[in-house]
Amino acid sequence: MVSLFLSHTWKKFSRSVSFGKEMATSLFLAFLGLMMVSYSVALGFVLNSIITKTLKIEDSTTFLNGILLYYFGFEFMMRYFLQNLPVLDIQPYLHLPIKKSGIVHYLLGKSLLHVMNFIVFFLFAPFAFQVIATNENTAAAWSWLLSIWLLSLTMHYIVILFKKQLDDSIWGLIALISVISLFGAADYFGWFRLSDVSAPVFTAFIKQPLSLLIPAFLFVGLYIANFRFFRQGMYIEDIASQKNDSYGVTKDLAFLSGFGTTGEWINMEVKLILRNKRPRNILFLSAFFLLYGLIFYTNKKYTEEMPAFLLFVGIFITGIFMINYGQFLFSWQGGHLDFTLTQPVSMHEFVKSKYWLLSAVTIVCFLLSIPYVYFGWKILLVHLAAALFNLGVNIFIILNMSMWEPKKMDLKKGATFNYQGIGAAQWLMGIPILLGPYAVYVPFSLMGNGNTGLVAVGTAGLIGIAFHKQLLNITTRRLMEKKYSMAASFRKE
Repeated sequence: MVSLFLSHTWKKFSRSVSFGKEMATSLFLAFLGLMMVSYSVALGFVLNSIITKTLKIEDSTTFLNGILLYYFGFEFMMRYFLQNLPVLDIQPYLHLPIKKSGIVHYLLGKSLLHVMNFIVFFLFAPFAFQVIATNENTAAAWSWLLSIWLLSLTMHYIVILFKKQLDDSIWGLIALISVISLFGAADYFGWFRLSDVSAPVFTAFIKQPLSLLIPAFLFVGLYIANFRFFRQGMYIEDIASQKNDSYGVTKDLAFLSGFGTTGEWINMEVKLILRNKRPRNILFLSAFFLLYGLIFYTNKKYTEEMPAFLLFVGIFITGIFMINYGQFLFSWQGGHLDFTLTQPVSMHEFVKSKYWLLSAVTIVCFLLSIPYVYFGWKILLVHLAAALFNLGVNIFIILNMSMWEPKKMDLKKGATFNYQGIGAAQWLMGIPILLGPYAVYVPFSLMGNGNTGLVAVGTAGLIGIAFHKQLLNITTRRLMEKKYSMAASFRKE
């Protein structure tokens, strides 16, 4: 059965119309995987020297055991971004005399052939046999190494379950933020430290080799949990229902009808966001990045020694959705722009709806960022100036630059490591968005008037807001000039 699935997978790959492109991508990813493994082996051989000679820590084993739980937290995030879900087009097999359990075992087994599942082994194997085997014995070294490897494989199946059940929902985002916040707060307030838990746990794997059974049971348990999850959904009616999930029945936002045609366009855009995975992921990630300020505002190095840098943080926090979603502002309609152009619609209302959608979310982001005033009133001033600049200047930069050779996208794919639709405009767009406010701020800052510079940044935004009707008219004229070339480029993809 395994050979049958492998044969069909290869035929599907080799007979694809985009075989050349997919082969080049696969070779590139294989090269990156080989580099990651090579770097892991190299780091593994110098790991003990880094701890003992560079960090001046004598007991390298205890130190490393103390940070292993932090390592697995980092590994979870790496797997979240790098690890794909096991994929097989199972519908053609469901009417054949093939056991569904066999299909699931193939999927779960094949998913283990991922570079992340081997990095941990090659990273810690040199340390295990150079240090632990020398200080203890070879059995202890194998017990420690295999326990870490099994925990890494367990993490592999945890990420699969997370991405299948929680990745595409607000509850997954809340769970992830809650766990990170809990451990961050525990470490900050001194409730407990992960190192105090990590060190004795992994030391036990060295002293008591039979404790290796614990990660082995965890690995088997997560495998069984994944098996049951996939096995329960392997029915044609379940597959059909997955295509019509709760997002597919998103209701109209009644209050938007009071804003006329603009409100109707905004309503359609909101439903596009909520019903499709990629824009929905951008919405959720934007909510997550509202916590971006905690990285900098808790560090006096940035708040006192680098006050100008806070303007960048403010632009990012208040405009995160506008930047991430806006860079593909017209690409989202790539699949139905032709239909839109055949309708008796006003291009001005079309552009106006996008302007007000981005403006509304930017205002919401600013309001949600107000609690940062806990770190000082100047933070609130920075956020206000940044929000005004986003609303008056950056929003029009995005509206116009997003018309520059937009590319059609598959909205059902996630946003993580998805470069579809990204072109030169998306890379160049960040330059005026992030550096524009500094063109206003820096002259005042060099004269020692940083606060006046922030007022000037906010004033520039207010001027843009005051003339938004004229700027929207200019944007509409550009869209009228480019709409047919944009539609033609979407048809080619």
